[in-house]
Amino acid sequence: MPYPDATLLNAPLTALTALAGAQGSGSGALPAVGLHLLTDPGADMTLNWSSPRGRLIEVSTTINAPGKWCVLRLDLDLPDLSACAGLGFWLRSAASPALVMQALIRSGTDDGHVDCVFERDILSHAAASDHTGMMLTDRTPDLPCHAPWRMFELLLPPYRPITLAIDALRLFPVPA
Repeated sequence: MPYPDATLLNAPLTALTALAGAQGSGSGALPAVGLHLLTDPGADMTLNWSSPRGRLIEVSTTINAPGKWCVLRLDLDLPDLSACAGLGFWLRSAASPALVMQALIRSGTDDGHVDCVFERDILSHAAASDHTGMMLTDRTPDLPCHAPWRMFELLLPPYRPITLAIDALRLFPVPA
């Protein structure tokens, strides 16, 4: 299998950034194929988003009844990881008040899926800051080398209101 192309991995993110001024509300697909902002259907949560010039996305929520999850999801066309040592991501974000997020790779399996959470939580606070995470295949035994589908998920707090600005998000294959 050839080495994964980072340009293709990030194509939906690039497409959304190019749609400066796009906005919407509610859980569902964003106007870039393979990119979704989703909330637990059991929650009573209002979700608004926009993609202003120079920024990937701004998200704000209000919570009437908390849910179990809220996620920014990127579908990955990455069925085979054998040509690389793993996956990484870089995120630049700001939030007020501060919040903690987690990132994970969800991989399809014959009987469902397996989630592999990146080791470090992401702290986003009032001043924009960078966060980088890597998941190496030889140190993550639950991450399958081959999977029919994969997703990168950024887990947002589903239990309290948030105001989050994601300036940029990029995924990259880790060279073997």
